[in-house]
Amino acid sequence: MNYILLGPEEGLKADWLAEEKKRVLSEHPDAEIHLVFVGDDKGEDLDAILSQPSLFSSFRFVIIKQYENRTGKDTFDKAILDFLSSGITDAEFVILSTEKSKSRINQGILNSKNVDVQFFWEMFDNQKRDWIAREFAKEGYRIGKEAIDEILFSVDNNTQEMKNLVSSLSLYFHANEKSKKEISPEDIEKYSLQTRGEDGNTLFQAIAELDTEHAEMILASLINADSQSIVRAFSVLVQKFRQLESFEMLLSKGHTEKEAFDNADSLSPYPVYFSTKGIRGRDQGVFRKASQNFPLQDTKRIIRFLSAKDAEIKNSSTEWQRIIFSSIISDIIINKGKPTEIDLSSSPLETKL
Repeated sequence: MNYILLGPEEGLKADWLAEEKKRVLSEHPDAEIHLVFVGDDKGEDLDAILSQPSLFSSFRFVIIKQYENRTGKDTFDKAILDFLSSGITDAEFVILSTEKSKSRINQGILNSKNVDVQFFWEMFDNQKRDWIAREFAKEGYRIGKEAIDEILFSVDNNTQEMKNLVSSLSLYFHANEKSKKEISPEDIEKYSLQTRGEDGNTLFQAIAELDTEHAEMILASLINADSQSIVRAFSVLVQKFRQLESFEMLLSKGHTEKEAFDNADSLSPYPVYFSTKGIRGRDQGVFRKASQNFPLQDTKRIIRFLSAKDAEIKNSSTEWQRIIFSSIISDIIINKGKPTEIDLSSSPLETKL
């Protein structure tokens, strides 16, 4: 059987994928695992992987990510349809997409008896709370309602982000406070202050202040941290500008600044089931400065600009991420989201003099 995993809940998708991978490897210990990103090629690599038997293994397990980025010009759907009609049995594919409906999925793929479509929706508020409590219990900790609220406020609305934070907090307290049995909001704040360093929040602050030099220094620090720090910072930056847009929209509708701070939302593109409203007191000065330097029209343009750069950041090597992100910072601070004409998709060695 082949699978299409749709919906915004990346954490549950990752759990499902891990179990399916485990099942495949239990049945085919020598299976080859292939990871294909839509956008890296036009579908030729996927076609080759699916159509050509391996010389060294009895099975191929193919994971197709960012399927929502396909276009009418590539051949991903054709490669999948050719595979389904071929009757090949020594391979299986799993498609991952953030799409929330089947409307864009090729009907030939949907109608295949060998394709199972599953949706992964974000959990409701009470389910998230129970999940966080259970995860901390596995680590030997109790956690109260207010501390859970602090976690929900601090992460994106999916279990993958929650899982990462729970794991980081548990490792931190196991290492530093071995006698601790209960996690409080103050503990989470303490963890944040001691481990925060430079991240997407500090990068947003530098951008809000139009401080290009500081933003570049933060970028350098992120590059030196770990391979995923750039992607995480980019996601935070997008979320902050969405929250800035909400804040500015409320002001434009006649709300007081206090009302706008209290009710600003992150305008997530996914459905949310707990309140993400509110800009904390310690962050209000940053958003006040950002709204001065980036009026609503600029903020909307910047959000569109960042959305267009999402796949490029996530699919690039660390070396190219530095170059691309540096250009993004410049385009936001100097050009207010109007991209430059520099083509970052080709190697600088290919530039004609």
